[in-house]
Amino acid sequence: MNDAEVAGWLEEKALGMLEISAGMGAMERALDRACLEPRRQALEHMVQETADRQALDCPKCHGGLNVDGHQRKRRVKTAFGKICFSRPYGFCPVCGEYFYPADVMLGLQDRAPASPRVQEICALTTLRAPAGQAEDDVYRLTGIKVGASTLHREARRQGERALALRDADEQLTQTAQGVAELVARARPFHERGTLIIEIDAWNIRERDNWGKTKALLKAGKDTERWHWVYTATVFRLDQRGITRSGRQVITERGFIATRRGLESFQRQLYAEALQRGFLAAKTVLILADGAIWIWNIADDRFKGAMQRVDIYHVQEHLWNLAHELYGQGTVAAREWVRPYLQGLEKRKDGALNVITDLDQMLKNIKDFTKTQREAIERELNYFDQHKHRMDYKTAKQLGQPLGSGAIESTCSQYQRRFKLTGQFWSLSGDEAFLALSSLHRNGRWLLLFPDDPR
Repeated sequence: MNDAEVAGWLEEKALGMLEISAGMGAMERALDRACLEPRRQALEHMVQETADRQALDCPKCHGGLNVDGHQRKRRVKTAFGKICFSRPYGFCPVCGEYFYPADVMLGLQDRAPASPRVQEICALTTLRAPAGQAEDDVYRLTGIKVGASTLHREARRQGERALALRDADEQLTQTAQGVAELVARARPFHERGTLIIEIDAWNIRERDNWGKTKALLKAGKDTERWHWVYTATVFRLDQRGITRSGRQVITERGFIATRRGLESFQRQLYAEALQRGFLAAKTVLILADGAIWIWNIADDRFKGAMQRVDIYHVQEHLWNLAHELYGQGTVAAREWVRPYLQGLEKRKDGALNVITDLDQMLKNIKDFTKTQREAIERELNYFDQHKHRMDYKTAKQLGQPLGSGAIESTCSQYQRRFKLTGQFWSLSGDEAFLALSSLHRNGRWLLLFPDDPR
């Protein structure tokens, strides 16, 4: 269009929507509204032409379908408004199913009232905030009117698809052929390096036994609504860098989060580790706090991997003991704990020094109270149990992380959405959204929405 044609079009379509003093924002919205109907008509025409060209073949076996109807109408909510088109319908005698081949080619899911673009908007928006809060934001940002119930329903639909993809990967870990398929997805190491796996868990609130609290309490039963979400992150050591300000960052990593229990979590973690280069790594490091369930997973699925207790949890144990023995925040507590903190990082056997000294304290110092002696025994058992996981000097020499900051950050990122004030979930609902969130974080969004490969 030349300048005169543009001016004429503006006069006819857009300028009438504006006041004289309108700013640029108002101009942008006016142009959006002016272009909406032509774009809707163009999309409807393109969709109908595509449907008309589509052969009546089975999307699964590619054999011919037995025609059941030629002009079955379908209405779809799109980014430009509702469109309607007709397409053929048939039965596959081989697969024993009915199909709309045009729907499959167009990427339309069965019985879904929204286009892939609208579904993607719903999914991405609802991953950031509850649907009730997102309704106005979607309209202001896109001009698309999508109700809160539609936002939630379409996001849940994508969550179920993400869950199916995750379940398929989990099943692949059960066979040698499946493991080979997962391994084939991994990017090659430039040289055989170190794979880091960090593991933790956090709580999510669910509406189990909703409305039954009084009856359960009266019957003496548990009404607990907080449940564990098992979480992990996986990355290669060469994917960790430092910004100009000195802050450490991880450029690429895998995410796992599930409410389905430890067995499912273990398989999901194994699947993600395989896709991140587990079998090609020279060294595998499991980094976590002292929870026994974590080390059981490490011994089961990652035999031979190095194991390390997060140094900040270890330091916390020492500080708690110092405060128990010498008083909260006292100079004596600080003086007692300082050499142990320094020894953990500077000496390969720093943990053994702690164990030896605590053992001597129990044997030779009689002035401790019963509570203090119990605290010493508790920490002595803790250090003895994890002493082989406390070689922080070697870790520093190898450039490996000493603490589990990456998994702490990972848990926090998930919780920002799943632990909003007043937020309740169901097991089926939170698992679908956890799968959707992980798929997005793992950079596999194109598995759901392949139309924009950027």
